[in-house]
Formats: sequence, C-alpha cells, structure tokens
Amino acid sequence: MRDSLGVDVTQLLDEHVALERQYVAVTATPEGCLGGTLPDLETADDELRHSTRVVCRLLREAPGIVTQLQAARATEAGGGEAIVSETMSRFLSALHALQEQAGARLSTTVEEDKEGRETFEEVKARDEKAGQQVKQLQKELRAERASREADVSSRDAVLRKLRATLDTITNTAADEVKAIEAEGKAQEQADHATGAEREAALRAELAGLKGELGSRRKEHRESEEALRKKKARCEGEVEQWIAKYDAEVGERYEELKALKAIYAEETAQLAELEAHFARLAAEREAELEAERRVAEELARQQAQERALHDGAARIQAVFRGKTERRLLEKRKAGKGGKGKKK
Repeated sequence: MRDSLGVDVTQLLDEHVALERQYVAVTATPEGCLGGTLPDLETADDELRHSTRVVCRLLREAPGIVTQLQAARATEAGGGEAIVSETMSRFLSALHALQEQAGARLSTTVEEDKEGRETFEEVKARDEKAGQQVKQLQKELRAERASREADVSSRDAVLRKLRATLDTITNTAADEVKAIEAEGKAQEQADHATGAEREAALRAELAGLKGELGSRRKEHRESEEALRKKKARCEGEVEQWIAKYDAEVGERYEELKALKAIYAEETAQLAELEAHFARLAAEREAELEAERRVAEELARQQAQERALHDGAARIQAVFRGKTERRLLEKRKAGKGGKGKKK
C-alpha cells in the first residue's frame, strides 16, 4: 500500500490517525492526569482539525488516491489478502462515513438543511456552554489542588521546623541533665527541684508540641478529605451535566423528528389545496371567458342595432328634407304664377 500511494501520502495518513488516537486519549483522560506526554484538549482539537483539512485538500487535489483506497478496501472486504493496516482500515471507514454524510447532505432540501443547521447551531451552543462549564470546574479543581498542595507544603515546613525545635530542646535538656549530674551530689538535692521543674516544663512543652502536631495532622487529614469530597462532588456535577445534555439532545432529536413529520403532512395538505385552488381558478377563468364572449356578442349586437337605428334616422332626415324642399318649391312656384296672371 505504501508503494502504490507513496511515502508522503502514507505518512500524512498515519500522522492523521495518530492525531485521532491522541484526541481520543485526551478526551478519555481526566485533565488533571494528562502528564507531560499529552497536550490539552484545545490543542489536540486544533491539531486534529488542521490535519483533517490537509487530508481533505489532498484527496480533492488527487482523486486517484480515493480510488486506490476504495480498491484496497474492496479487496480486503472480498476476502482477499489485507493490503491495508488496521490504522488505514479505520481511516477508510471514517472516509466512507464522511462520504455517506456528504451524500445525505446533498440529498436534503434547502429548508431541511437550514433547519438542520439551526438545530446543529443550538446543540453546538449548548455543547460549548457545557464545555465551558466543565473547563471552569476543571480550572477551579486545579486551583483548589494547587492551593491544597501549597498549604500542605507550608504545613510540612512548619512540621519540620517543629521537629528540629523538638530535637534541639531534647538535646538541650539532655546536656543540662548531664551538667547537673557533673556538679556533684552536694548540689543534687538543691538542684533536684529545679531540674525536676525544668524537666516538667520541658515535658509539658513537649506534650504541647506533640498535641499541636497531632492537631495539625488532623487538620491536614480533614482538609484532604474535604478536598476529596469536593473533587467527587465536582465530578458528579460534571456527569450530571453530561447526562442532562444527552437527555436534552435526545429530546430535541425526537422533537425534530415530530416536526419533520408534521411538516411533511402539512406539505402534502398544501399541495392538495394548491391543486384544488388551481382547478377552481381554471374553472373561474373559463367562466369569465364565457361571460366575456357573451358580453362581446351583446355589445356587437347593440352596436349593430345602433348603426341600423342611426342609418334609419339619417335616411328619414334626408327624406324629410327632400319632402320639405319640394313643398317649399311648390309653394314658391304657386305664388309666382298668381302674379303673372294679374
């Protein structure tokens, strides 16, 4: 497989798989227990995102690599000899899942894609908020742990100082006892009371120091126990937030499915109503067209009737005019004849 794809491509894919394993290890390990070998979650996430973009650009620029990887996967799935490693097989599975996701993305409508994006943005916002709360709790836990360690170190220093003081006092008391014994038996009776008082005071002081040491040890244990309980409580709260987040995501998913079903039903009803109103509009258009034709025919008939009426009126006017002129001419002719006879 390395010979067919090339050393550079294989090395790039191996590095991407290594970053995926690193991200899984970081997310599966408590933040306080990462140690010096693993980066923090933000760094691991940024490195994995960058590597994913680089691999996608490589596959886009060289489509033949995808064909070779698919052929290799088909050979292994068909029972042939495995020519890809377990790491490469996992990468091919992830690549196939990405292809299916891209296909599903292309098959969705604009409304479904917009609705899915809005839902994803809401879930992403809640996830980021929960992540910020987790980071804040982890930050508080680290601060509390650092404060506890500083307190323990300070108290250990005080304890060492008290032990040194106790050793000094013990050695001083022993030296004083030896000096008193060396002075002689003559001073023994007189100094016995002073020595006894001094020893009692020292013993009392020693008992007090031991009591203080015991009380401070007890305080240390109580403080450590309180910190342990606080840590367990913080971890329980984080688990509750995660469980609450999972429950909310499940509820939103069910709501999304129900809304999609309602949307599909309403879309079907809308299509039926649009078809019904289209039929009604066509029928109304046909009725209006028939009424328009009737109105046009009526207007034509009325126009013809008006034309006939106007023509008859003109003919009558002409006829009356001629009749009047003839009568007028006859009257003029009659008057002229009477004058000549005179």
